[in-house]
Amino acid sequence: MKLIRIHCHTESGERIQACSLEIHPDLLAVYEEMGLIKIEEESIDYEELRRLQRILRLKNNCGVNTVGASIIVDLLDKIENLQDEIERLHRK
Repeated sequence: MKLIRIHCHTESGERIQACSLEIHPDLLAVYEEMGLIKIEEESIDYEELRRLQRILRLKNNCGVNTVGASIIVDLLDKIENLQDEIERLHRK
């Protein structure tokens, strides 16, 4: 199974057809079964695409396994949310 880079220029809230990602459909199906991404009506939303890109980057560039990459991405998302909350509280 060969992974190909994902190049997608889109805005938040927009949905992208899964077949346009140039990722093997079996890999997408495995990731969906694992609960790593959500594909609805054969399309993926911007946030799920961003999550997928981060998981693949950790796997390919850092040698992290899929489960580890998923955990790292979850933790990074939580950190970002906490930083946003801190900034919001400082502005009050």
